[in-house]
Amino acid sequence: MDPKLSEAHNLLGVAFDRKGLADRAKESYERAVRFEPEDPQTLNNLGFSLYQNGNYRAAIDRLKRAAKLAPTDERILNNLGLALCRLGKFEEAYKYFARAGGEFTGNVNVATMLERLGRDEEAIKYYQAAYRIDPNSAMASRRLIALYQRTGRLGSISSTSHNKSEAGEIAIARQ
Repeated sequence: MDPKLSEAHNLLGVAFDRKGLADRAKESYERAVRFEPEDPQTLNNLGFSLYQNGNYRAAIDRLKRAAKLAPTDERILNNLGLALCRLGKFEEAYKYFARAGGEFTGNVNVATMLERLGRDEEAIKYYQAAYRIDPNSAMASRRLIALYQRTGRLGSISSTSHNKSEAGEIAIARQ
């Protein structure tokens, strides 16, 4: 089969996704996959489209296939991590996020997703792990302070940079 047909359908899928035409995008991506079933970028595009439309299990299936074909592609690995988070598979998601961007990024990405889902106590653990990896990370310190304040685990604290570092240390000590 002509690989250009696969590429054309993949690009149509991208265009349909950008226009908010999810069903047409899915059809185009699936046609592209039929022409080239081993193309990791098309599988990634299909998987991410499915993710964006709430079909997390199908997204994970396509993204895992893409990750097997392109095991170092950061975009694929991050998309897979996102989809896994939506199904509550945070430890598995961490592994993919860490493969994509390192342990610090893996912890921060999972913590961010947990925080967005209102799971503050669990998010704290991942931010603490990130803070242990990089104690100079202002972002990890800020998020720990905010979460400790929100959960009542840390009294009010000034937001000066010295106290941010101190709060991060307190957060780890209270673990």
